[in-house]
Amino acid sequence: MYLMLSEYLDHLSTERGYATNTLEAYERDILEFLSYHDSQRVKLYHISRREVNRYLGELRARNNATASILRKISSIKGFYEWLQMKGVLRDNPLTLLELPRRRKLLPKVLSVSEVSRLLACDQLTLQDKLIVELLYACGLRVSELTALQVKSIDLGGGYIRVVGKGDKERLIPLGDVSLGIVRQYLEETGLQGEDPLLVSFEGKGSLLKTPLNRREVWQRVRDLKYLIGREVSPHTFRHSFATHLLENGADLRVVQELLGHSDISTTQIYTQVSKRHVKLAHRNVFDGTVDVGGSEN
Repeated sequence: MYLMLSEYLDHLSTERGYATNTLEAYERDILEFLSYHDSQRVKLYHISRREVNRYLGELRARNNATASILRKISSIKGFYEWLQMKGVLRDNPLTLLELPRRRKLLPKVLSVSEVSRLLACDQLTLQDKLIVELLYACGLRVSELTALQVKSIDLGGGYIRVVGKGDKERLIPLGDVSLGIVRQYLEETGLQGEDPLLVSFEGKGSLLKTPLNRREVWQRVRDLKYLIGREVSPHTFRHSFATHLLENGADLRVVQELLGHSDISTTQIYTQVSKRHVKLAHRNVFDGTVDVGGSEN
């Protein structure tokens, strides 16, 4: 079964064009499932729906969030469907499985003033400022940000070339603020061409051309809570980017294109966030009780 998993991941990579991060997540989820049943002395080719339900119970006992459970089951189900297609298995134990309902939560966003205050903070390093600006002003995923090279940015044309999920390429405009930060950063670091845009520093600011990884960027962004006074993640800035565009009259299809969403239904969640902000803004003006973009998000 483990050999089949390797073949399945190759299939997702070569024929479906899945990104490395996605493949790693699939592999973790499926290996966890197989290892659990291996430890229960259940033959991997004879896992029944009863064993799958027992595994679901184990995930709940470990306090996995509903979204996490659904993602794991989706990964495993895809693997078993592929095994059926290959003729390795006759039955799929995950067919018609009753799954927990996903609680639909609106994305948390920052207000424009919160982002502005953060970028103006003296405690923010130039590199951190660049990270925040590109996550917010370009709506990048953290994996897209860490994959950028200097040559991905056209300073003269005023745009950034991003490769997203499924190796789909898109161009995102850069505003004057973004261009100013990028220019200053490149002047101070001397990075150019195929150098990674986000690199490590050692000692007293000495430059290493070792790219920052996703985990390092996540932690850097999470540490911003001490400056902004609330929990944030890279996706908080991406959510804010989409919401602020819609609030300022951007067409939904344009936002979809800028975010790199293949399905517009994924983008439509931000219309709900935008409507909520309109209501909060109205209450803030006429009741004076709510700070738009504050803790209620």
